[in-house]
Amino acid sequence: MKRLQRQQEQAKRNYQLQLQQAAANQPELPSDPELLSLHREFIIKADKLAGEYERKKQFDRAREVFEAMVRLVPNHAEAEAGLNRIMQMQTMKDRKLVNVEAADGWQDSGVTLQADMPVHIEVRGTWKVVLETGPEGLEIPDKQRPRDSRIKIGTLIGVIANSPAELESGKPFPIKPGEKFVNKKSGRLYLRMFDLEPSDNEGKMYVMIQSTFGN
Repeated sequence: MKRLQRQQEQAKRNYQLQLQQAAANQPELPSDPELLSLHREFIIKADKLAGEYERKKQFDRAREVFEAMVRLVPNHAEAEAGLNRIMQMQTMKDRKLVNVEAADGWQDSGVTLQADMPVHIEVRGTWKVVLETGPEGLEIPDKQRPRDSRIKIGTLIGVIANSPAELESGKPFPIKPGEKFVNKKSGRLYLRMFDLEPSDNEGKMYVMIQSTFGN
């Protein structure tokens, strides 16, 4: 009980300090004593709840609590540090190495990404695009022309899909080495080289995917 009381007192002191710092940048913070008291009570209880979720490795719930704390009290150092810590834990929780063949179409990575989860991707390898054409060159049909201007012939691309229909109609995105992003949609990650006819291509890419995977 004494330990809990000490933790609560420390949380109160930390809150008062952070509130003073936040006030310097957020003049619209409430000045009403009762409302400030509600803020203080929320921060203390939320900090304790986030700590419990983190100890239980329920990182998604801990992240939700820290995000709520940051929204209520911007520049709250402990909440921001907690949020960054949880996001790093989520990023590092699961990982999988996938081989992507140049000569194949869409390839199932075996990874189900979750919405609002950080994703880190590393890529190694080389491949060769084989195109045979006459002097007129090769025109990409409209239906096969990528909507993303960053995608070129030979680009490693990915798509998130939950059905064969989504795999065909989904919007591919380029995969870059060292790329970090927050996934916006839950679903299976498929990878391939962008090419009109991949069957005569050569080589492969080794793709390391890190995130908190879904089931």
